[in-house]
Amino acid sequence: MSHLVCHHVGFDIASTPILRDISLSVTEGRRIGLVGPNGAGKTTLPRALIGGLQLSWGRCWMGPAVVVGQLAQARDQLDGHETVLEGVVALAGVGAGDARSSLAKLGLLRRDVMRSALDLSPGERTRAVLATFQLRGVNLLVLDEPTNHLDLPAIEQLEGSVASFPGTVLLVSHDRRFLEAVEVNRRWHLSDGCLREVG
Repeated sequence: MSHLVCHHVGFDIASTPILRDISLSVTEGRRIGLVGPNGAGKTTLPRALIGGLQLSWGRCWMGPAVVVGQLAQARDQLDGHETVLEGVVALAGVGAGDARSSLAKLGLLRRDVMRSALDLSPGERTRAVLATFQLRGVNLLVLDEPTNHLDLPAIEQLEGSVASFPGTVLLVSHDRRFLEAVEVNRRWHLSDGCLREVG
């Protein structure tokens, strides 16, 4: 079953083509690594796929049961709450008991969840977001350079969380080791607005 389908997608900025005639299909459970040079549109493509951009031409659509979780966007949403627990409860729409249980499974215990989200390390914040995604039933995880600003222990924790994620993963990363650690099973290369599969 396809999670995402795109036909002849294009996106221009000020008459400069960023994406050119891209067609693709992403089936459930795929783990896709998106690579390419800086400025090639690696951040733009996932946004186009999940409906975050007004396309210049073409069409993308998602399956009716797809629930998207964007790591970067969700990290920022935690900041508006007094504690990590309150943030996860609000963002996931669940009770405190369920939130605590999910956070604990990702290594965030009572002393952690009662802190301000602003006091979390980048790795802890990422784990809190992943707990929120689990509670919301996210089945399409979108990650854009998730290892930026993380230290090695945080990267290793993120690797484990992404590797064990049961749904579809779309991962933009320049970090080849990270791509291998999370076991991507498709690799896309984006350059000059064109997408090709490289493995």
